[in-house]
Amino acid sequence: MNRLLVSLVLASAMFSVGAMAQSAKFAAVWTDGLKVIKSEACDSTEENFCDAITNTGAQFGATLANIKVPQSKELLVGVSAQVELFTQTIVKGRKGSYSKATAMAEGGVSLLACNWASGTCYDGAPGYITLSKRQQELEAVLGGVIEECTFDVTLDVVADVATGSATWTLEDCMVLQEEIGLALTTMAAHHFNFVFPDLPQGDYSVIATFKTDATAATEIGCAEETQYCDAELDADATAVSHAIIGKTMMTIQEVRAVKGSLGSMEFMDVL
Repeated sequence: MNRLLVSLVLASAMFSVGAMAQSAKFAAVWTDGLKVIKSEACDSTEENFCDAITNTGAQFGATLANIKVPQSKELLVGVSAQVELFTQTIVKGRKGSYSKATAMAEGGVSLLACNWASGTCYDGAPGYITLSKRQQELEAVLGGVIEECTFDVTLDVVADVATGSATWTLEDCMVLQEEIGLALTTMAAHHFNFVFPDLPQGDYSVIATFKTDATAATEIGCAEETQYCDAELDADATAVSHAIIGKTMMTIQEVRAVKGSLGSMEFMDVL
């Protein structure tokens, strides 16, 4: 009895899989080689620091596949991408100066399905997706490193140096900048599923638009109640970032959704 039941279940499963394989459509495209989508940014109070880095702003690239959609079908699209993020922040200071450096890098993707006949394009739900993002911020108030101080000593007794006295300030000293730096590099593959509900019948081009973006910003000043600080002379800040999307892949399946199963919703309060 048990063997017969198992055999019937397996036979039913094999029939279902075979029927689905014959009716469903599937497409896959991917990038190959070293072509990348890269954004980079640099900002620094130090002269010439950013000369070797081009501030590119947001960069875009697309992956395209074609598929025929019959009536009352949906497209389920999976998108994968390898994303590298780099952020570096450096702050320097002395005499109570304030420095701040902020670096941001991100990569994301959105989808369109464009009908060949009508030219109408439909957005893939749930819209633009950030695959990976990092914002790094470093700030500090630094006193510096006192190398040496030069000042005059007034002697009470000319022959006895030990009884002398003197007054001095940071203006009498050579103070070098202190420096704090932080750099992070990460690379990982990320994936997200999109859906195109209720597409009209026809031939479609499905376009995955990948985006990278990078920003960098710096700020310098003097801490409150700092007497000897000159921000332009005593403080420096540097921020560098880049975002790279390398290899990508898009898989497309023609599916039929369960009636009433598609649609947006808000998070519910479960407490």
